[in-house]
Amino acid sequence: MSYTNTKTLRFEEAERNPLVLIDMATLKSMLDNVIGNALQKVNFKGADLKNGESLNENPDLMDMEEALKFLKVSKVTIHNWKKKGIIKSHKMGRKLYFKRSELLEAIKRQKYSLNII
Repeated sequence: MSYTNTKTLRFEEAERNPLVLIDMATLKSMLDNVIGNALQKVNFKGADLKNGESLNENPDLMDMEEALKFLKVSKVTIHNWKKKGIIKSHKMGRKLYFKRSELLEAIKRQKYSLNII
């Protein structure tokens, strides 16, 4: 059975016959769609994937080194605070980022809880 038009090929038939011939233009169109969708999901400009903020556009975001200097603590302390839920981090790719506003809020919460005790 030969298929000259892949658009008429039904899904069930494609499962039975996994080898399907398609023309180069159709293949290019399919690849353009798949790659285009994948590139839209990954923003190479350092976007926060959760809320679309860009590192360049938002000075509120700090990387680990900036957070260490800002809080004046060690990397171990930051990781411990993350585990305890004292501060939040945002992962983009393989790097961790922190929002300055969230770090300030965490500091205020900790100072307030220490004053009560």
